[in-house]
Amino acid sequence: MAEQERLPQEEEWFDLMPAEKKLISFSLGLGIVLLVVLLLVTHTL
Repeated sequence: MAEQERLPQEEEWFDLMPAEKKLISFSLGLGIVLLVVLLLVTHTL
C-alpha cells in the first residue's frame, strides 16, 4: 500500500495568541461559575 502524504498544515504547530488564551480562560471560568450557580439554584428548590 502506498502511504498518504501529509499536508503541510498537519505538521505545523502554532502557539495560541494571548487574546485566544484570555478567551479560553474566560469561557472556562464562566462555564464553571454558571455550573455552580445552576447547582445552587437546583439544590435550593
